[in-house]
Amino acid sequence: MKEVLTRSHRLLSVAVVELGLIATDNFLINPASNIVLLLATAVGASLPDIDEYNSTVSRKSLINFSLFLRHRGITHSLLGWLIFAGGLYFLMNYFMPIKIPPHMVPNYWGSLWLGLVIGYFLHLVEDSFSNQGVNWLQPFFVRKKHGKFLHYKVNGPFEHIVTFIATSGIIFMTVYWIWILFKLPKI
Repeated sequence: MKEVLTRSHRLLSVAVVELGLIATDNFLINPASNIVLLLATAVGASLPDIDEYNSTVSRKSLINFSLFLRHRGITHSLLGWLIFAGGLYFLMNYFMPIKIPPHMVPNYWGSLWLGLVIGYFLHLVEDSFSNQGVNWLQPFFVRKKHGKFLHYKVNGPFEHIVTFIATSGIIFMTVYWIWILFKLPKI
């Protein structure tokens, strides 16, 4: 079951980012950097579940964080995302500066950071639509009740349909991306 969830988070997050790249024409500027961005997004989309005992990322981690973190606790909150994004930014900057120019033409290092951070955030957005939801303001505010508007059951039919649509979208957008790149005049 956790493999299905990880796959759906990765596919939906990559589809959203790839659609954003195509919609803004940024995919034409630096294709290799965008591939790094998309791959990092896929990895980042599975990171919040490091607090789940049997998740893919938890099993591949050197430390089993589920022993001292509650699932959908701090790693599934805005504070957890800010700690992750800021901590990763300072850690990566320690080795090499992260540069993200104003026109969103990141270098590979910046694409790596941006993809991990966007993937993590998109995971939280996706989980907020599940029946269990996400407590965005934890630990400062504990949500008492979760509404049922536009929510899906984890590993249910709606999640499978969305995963299928995301997979189809990725295939279509990637073919479109490759077609445009080969169609461009050679300089």
